[in-house]
Amino acid sequence: MRINAYDTTVGKFIRSNHNVDELIKTLHMTGNLSPTKKNNVFCITQATSAPFDALAFPVTIITHTRQTVTVFDERPYRDKQNRVTNPNDLTILRLAAFLQQDCAELKFTPLKSARNMVAKAYSEALTQRISSRAGLDIIEATTLKCLLAFYVVCLIEQPNTDLVLVGQNVLREVYQTEKEFALGVIEGVPHLDSLEGLLNAIRANPILFKLKGLGMKDFIALNSSLIFAALGTQIVGAASEAPCLLTAFVYGAARFRALQKTPLGMTLDPKYNKGILETFLKNIDYTYDLNG
Repeated sequence: MRINAYDTTVGKFIRSNHNVDELIKTLHMTGNLSPTKKNNVFCITQATSAPFDALAFPVTIITHTRQTVTVFDERPYRDKQNRVTNPNDLTILRLAAFLQQDCAELKFTPLKSARNMVAKAYSEALTQRISSRAGLDIIEATTLKCLLAFYVVCLIEQPNTDLVLVGQNVLREVYQTEKEFALGVIEGVPHLDSLEGLLNAIRANPILFKLKGLGMKDFIALNSSLIFAALGTQIVGAASEAPCLLTAFVYGAARFRALQKTPLGMTLDPKYNKGILETFLKNIDYTYDLNG
């Protein structure tokens, strides 16, 4: 599983502008980070003497003392008096950091409990974006939706997992997909852990022949358009390969009115997600205290 969004296709370009790991290690060693309500998760505030621009993503590292910690940057979301100016994005970033730390400590239950809703939201939002562009019919769109949901399963599961069995169960629970149809889409598909791998799987599916000409640059742009973030579309593009950040964006799209008219937010209408949405939100709210 890719924990750090800095390790994604999009995130790597952002990471090159920061010497992230060493800077965070130094701040931690000198006690220059602020603790949060979760153990081993720290934040950079306006009071921090941080000699670099805002971090785009939470970053999970092993410190000089061999301690695993996660750090996120609150500065873009607070003014000079430390008052919150963007509570929505700050909550999303905080949740991503909390999920990352749990995954780094091999506590996968919160992320896996959220998987069904995340798979449904991501697959429906991106399918709608691609379908309107490529003119997919209902069979083609359903095939794409199942493949995208399977991709979310792969982002969270290890390659040695029975991915077909897990994917088949998720598709049945989320879309009531019949076994034969699900197997026809996901059987034989390798473990997908990147947008490049996902795009190759889309191109390789004979039913999705209309998408053979879809290029990587356009595919990243489509992923990046699912929701908006204060720090830009690159953040959303990276989330498409980082399950903790993607889960946090789905939570934000469900919770915050300002995000409910985005492509991701529109797939989370409670009228069409009875049960699954409520369970998703309750699990996260019960697990984490996201108040600043």
